[in-house]
Parts: sequence; structure tokens; C-alpha cells
Amino acid sequence: MTENIREDIVSKNYKILQKIDHYSMSTDSFLLPYFSNVPKSSKKKIIELCSGNGGISIILREKSQAQIEMLEIQEDLVELSRRSIELNKLTGINVKNGDIKKIKDYYKPSSFDYVICNPPYFPVKNMPNQREKFNHNISRHEILCNLSDVIKSIKYLLKQNGKFSLVHRTYRISDIISECGKNSLAIKRIRFVYSKESSDNSKIVLVEGSISNVSDIKVEQPLYIYKEDDTYTEEMKKVYGIDS
Repeated sequence: MTENIREDIVSKNYKILQKIDHYSMSTDSFLLPYFSNVPKSSKKKIIELCSGNGGISIILREKSQAQIEMLEIQEDLVELSRRSIELNKLTGINVKNGDIKKIKDYYKPSSFDYVICNPPYFPVKNMPNQREKFNHNISRHEILCNLSDVIKSIKYLLKQNGKFSLVHRTYRISDIISECGKNSLAIKRIRFVYSKESSDNSKIVLVEGSISNVSDIKVEQPLYIYKEDDTYTEEMKKVYGIDS
């Protein structure tokens, strides 16, 4: 029987395997590694939470030689990530099947230099209908973990001088700042993403922060995905690794 899997290019040098009937990598998963100031040294350690099919961590290998760990709760996506790692002949990347609410069972505290996460965005109450608790719903809605679980895990894993980054929906920015404050984390960089310059509102936000009680947020220039003629902006071409 033919597998329901396709092979997609995600960067200049790497590909990933994705299940056709699963939630696939979206623009958010390309924006986050582009935005994130991850450490480059092989002596450093990065962990991706809610890693899905592993696309973000594999893209990060383009800009960092750090040791990369992935944690994902869906077993089929963990297996797919392992196969993508093998497909690209990558070393120094490991994926673990686990629940971030049990993070202390898997890792020691303050053990990572950088934590990166593209978490489920939407509260369960916002789900259009209550279907199966897997695939699209788990990836998009806070069924198996919520923002509070993510932020607590980040605080537990992060070294004192480490950093973290998230991509989320802009309307959740106050929740992100609030949860960070409860856990002695502070946002240091924010970048709002717009569809076009003429767009009324930002729908995606990128944030980077650290362990800190000091509020000194730097709001960076907006990132626009499309020009007014619906072609990609020059910066978005860089995000996708498209040669101009």
C-alpha cells in the first residue's frame, strides 16, 4: 500500500516528510526559525516544544550547529520526524515522544540555552466542533496543552542566561505577556506580522524573551508577507529561502 506521505522542501538544503491528511507546516513554522536568534555553537543546546513533524528544528540546522532536542506528544509525528532526520542525514538532532505537562520526567531544570515553540493557538472553547482529539485539532487547539503549560515548561528548561521564542496569534499577546510575568520571564523582542502593508490588523506575532523581571520590550519593524500585487515581499522570499 502506498503511504499517505509527501516529501516537501523546507529550506535550501533540507526536506521533510508530511502526512497528507495531517496538519501541515504553515507560514508560522517558517517565520519562527527566521526570527529566532538561536545560538550557533555546537556546544549549545536548543529544544523545540510541540515540535509536530520536526520542520522547525530541521530548518534551524541551516543556521545553527547546536544540539537540538524535539518534544512532541503525537507518536505518529514523532516517527515522521525521525524519518525526516534520517532523510536529511542529520546528526545532533533528537526527537522524544512526551507531554510537556510532564516535562520534569524527561529533562533536568535549566538545561537548555534556547527554547523554541509553535504551540496550539486556540482555546478549546473556540473550536468550531468537537471532533477527534488528534491531527488538526491537537495541532491548532489547546486540547492537550495550553499557553500556561508552554510557558511553565519554558521557564523550567531555560538556563539563566538563555532565551526563548514563540509564534502565536496576535490577539493572544496580552495572555503571553501575562503568563510570562507569572513565571519570571520577560518579552524582549516583538515583531508583528501582516499579510500586506494595507492590512488593517496583524494576525501573527513573533516574540523572543528571557528569564527577567525587567520590562524592556523592543518592538521591531512589521513583517509583511505579500506585496499589494499578491506576490511575496523580498523579506518573505528570504523566510522561504526563495532566490530573488
